[in-house]
Amino acid sequence: MTDTPAESRPHCDDPHDPHDHTGHDHPPTGADLVRDLVKGLSIQALLIPAIAVVLLVAILPFAPVTPVPLLLGIGLGALQLVSLVATSLFVARTRRQLAVNPGLVAVRSIVDEVLRIAALLLALVLWPASIRSELGVWIGAGCALVWLALATAQTVSTRRRIARPGEWSEEAVSTLLDQRVGARSTVVMRLLDVLGTVMFQVGATVLVILSPVLAIGTTVLSIGTGLSTLVLHRRPPAERAGSPWAYAPLALGALTLVLATIGLLSL
Repeated sequence: MTDTPAESRPHCDDPHDPHDHTGHDHPPTGADLVRDLVKGLSIQALLIPAIAVVLLVAILPFAPVTPVPLLLGIGLGALQLVSLVATSLFVARTRRQLAVNPGLVAVRSIVDEVLRIAALLLALVLWPASIRSELGVWIGAGCALVWLALATAQTVSTRRRIARPGEWSEEAVSTLLDQRVGARSTVVMRLLDVLGTVMFQVGATVLVILSPVLAIGTTVLSIGTGLSTLVLHRRPPAERAGSPWAYAPLALGALTLVLATIGLLSL
């Protein structure tokens, strides 16, 4: 991954000299990609916590009688994360082909929504006097904070591994170079995924607490998000950023939040 300095040679201004590459565009080297990735991931590691701060400020007008529902939301997010890890370990130890199986996506989505319903029912039992919409907003925000914390930890870990010379970083950079994937598109697409997750978690929780039957709709939206990711990963990496499927998680998350907002305004 270390570049070998080019041998010094006299500058030649002859435009017909085949060795004069002045003004020509060259593909990025491994060092260029590492530098851009470290810079981009450093910015991303700051932006994701900033999204968490903006989220906390945005939910203040919907503050319930107690801030404890936020902790319940964090517990919900933690259980969803445990479910994700458990299914991933199951796939790793049995059949790796299941990782791209639509059935597994459906199972994960159903489990997540069952956990969401259970958390909201518990909230209604614990705080019967609270306004449902307020509980939904704060529980959803707590759940989203867990995924934001996970995304931040993953970003910091990836940045450190990329910056540290080693087999993993060399293989990762080599793969990105071979597949012609740029640092900017990698970072931007990850940020869009994080935003989509935040909007979906808040929107879905509000929708379900307003009407539990809407859990069917949130499950369908969650499955749609997972399937769009599967479709995207079947495309060549260099084409993913330009594919409409890359923006499906963000669009579905925004749709869920818009529907929840309409529900709140109609109260």
